[in-house]
Amino acid sequence: MNKLARIFLFLTAALFLLSSCNDGKSYADLLKEEDRAVKAFLANKIVINEIPADSVFITLQDVPDNDTLAVPYYKLDSDGNVYMQVLEAGDLDDCFEKGDDVNLRFLRYDLKALVNGENPTPMGNANSPIDYVTIRFGETTLSSTTQYGTGIQYPMYFLGNECHVNLLIRAKAGFTSETSTVMPYLYNIRYFKTK
Repeated sequence: MNKLARIFLFLTAALFLLSSCNDGKSYADLLKEEDRAVKAFLANKIVINEIPADSVFITLQDVPDNDTLAVPYYKLDSDGNVYMQVLEAGDLDDCFEKGDDVNLRFLRYDLKALVNGENPTPMGNANSPIDYVTIRFGETTLSSTTQYGTGIQYPMYFLGNECHVNLLIRAKAGFTSETSTVMPYLYNIRYFKTK
C-alpha cells in the first residue's frame, strides 16, 4: 500500500471515529441535519443558483429601503457548499489578485441554532477594531490560510477591496478543524487588502 493510500485510510478512520462520538449521531445523520438547516435558512430567501454571467451581483444598495431580504443569495459552487449575499461589492477597480494578503473581519453564527429560533452567540473578530485574520488569496498550502477553509475565499474571486458579504458555508468548505462536526455557519465578513 503506498503512502498516499495509507494517509487516506487513516484520515477516513479518524473521520469515522470523530463522527461516531457526536451524541451517538452518525456522520450521515449530521450531514442530513446540516442539509435541513441550510434548506430551512434559504427557504424564505431569494436564491439564484448561478453566478451572474457579467459577475455583477445585486447588492444591498440596489434594493429599496436597504432590505436585506430583497438581496439574493448566490450559489457559488456546484455542490451548494457556499452561498453569498452581497451587501457591498467593494471597489471593483481594486479587485483581489491571487497572492494578495487580505485582512478579514467577521462574525459567524451557528446556522443550526439560527434556524431553530435560538439566538446563538456570534464568534469572530468583527467587534475588535484591531483584531484581523489575515489570509493569502488563492493559497492552497499555507496553513494560516487553509485553516479557514475554501469557502471564505469565494467572494474575492468576484468582488473588490473592502467588500462586505454574508456567506453561508457548509462544513465541507469551512474551517478545516471543524469539518467532522458538520456544522454550517452564516458568516458576516468584510475583506480588506493589507497595505
